[in-house]
Amino acid sequence: MKIVNVPYQTNCYLVYNEESKQGFVVDCIYAPFMLKEAEKLGVKINALLITHAHYDHIMGAADLKEATGAKIYMHKSDIEKIDDGFKNFSMRKDNPVKHFDVDVYVKEGDVLELCGVRVEAMHTPGHSEGEICYIMQDVIFCGDVLFKDSYGRYDNYDGDYGKLKNSIERLFAMKGNYRLLCGHGEESNLDYERKSNPILFGL
Repeated sequence: MKIVNVPYQTNCYLVYNEESKQGFVVDCIYAPFMLKEAEKLGVKINALLITHAHYDHIMGAADLKEATGAKIYMHKSDIEKIDDGFKNFSMRKDNPVKHFDVDVYVKEGDVLELCGVRVEAMHTPGHSEGEICYIMQDVIFCGDVLFKDSYGRYDNYDGDYGKLKNSIERLFAMKGNYRLLCGHGEESNLDYERKSNPILFGL
């Protein structure tokens, strides 16, 4: 389930097992939205997977953890951003991020078993050094690496165009088609982006 959080238009996701009613969240900017949806569905949230630590993906992390006891998963390279408003962009909005502790440091190739679902981690730096894509069945939660007909910005703290392009090329090299559930905007799929994404043409 996609939950779009205004005013930042960030896509946050609630994934759950319909039989066990156990679930996890991918990114969280405003915990009450997520908690309300989980309550309506009768779902218990056990984990929060963070794609990267920019404020518009982590602002609700502390509150979600406090309310549910969910374990937080994130790449170690983005830890420095949690409490630094310059590095996580929150100082631009005068909206500081509430501190939270990470329970599990996720790295390239890790396989997580969550709520009966297998989730594989791919380290995809470039938009943010600690960006992780989470691969689940035929879906990739790709954060701000890839968007439909676009890709993440790299003119920010620790952004790097070369790394971003390499990360996207690694995604494009995966066998088969995958749904791309992006951090902002519409979803896409790998087959479509392999043919039309502007990063292919240096745009």
